[in-house]
Amino acid sequence: MNRLGPEDYQSNRHIRKILQLARTSRGDIFYDLGCGRGQLCVVAVAEFGVKRAVGIEMHRGRAAKAAQRIQELGLADRIEIRNEDFIESDLHDATVVYSGLGEIDEDVMFFERQVRSGCRIVSLFLPFVGVLPAAADYPFYLMKVPFRKTRDFSLWSSKVLFKEASVDELYQELDTDREYRYDKRTFKRLMKERFPKM
Repeated sequence: MNRLGPEDYQSNRHIRKILQLARTSRGDIFYDLGCGRGQLCVVAVAEFGVKRAVGIEMHRGRAAKAAQRIQELGLADRIEIRNEDFIESDLHDATVVYSGLGEIDEDVMFFERQVRSGCRIVSLFLPFVGVLPAAADYPFYLMKVPFRKTRDFSLWSSKVLFKEASVDELYQELDTDREYRYDKRTFKRLMKERFPKM
């Protein structure tokens, strides 16, 4: 399934937060899924010194602008921009991945198949449903492959909200906190599938 994220760019402060949460360093190969103008890749290379960065952007116009910007900054030897759907991309060499896109059914299996053990994945707003984050710096969540999964809703929600919460309280929090952006129908279906005793 193709996903095109909003044209919504992270501030450099948030970008640093993402990269610090993942403990990004010189030996890393960084991937930004839905890279927009490529700013995360620029900061990953210029400030965190990653070996290489890859921005994947489905929108042709955004990808072209990002590639042109990378060229103008003289970073084309360390940053690659791909105009494709990340689900069809090869991420085998990634050590750090950022995804600001909402979760769909295939994501957990895709990342388990596509990235190596030890890869750190930072998501925006929510970790994958049923996957316990290794760390969080709201609104970002860090997950490590292999994923630590749970079918215990109370455990998962306490890691997401930083407190114990019922299902109703979780939905209320997601609906009232402007920071959370998610596809309600998909999220509710994933919740029912991954927490059958909920």
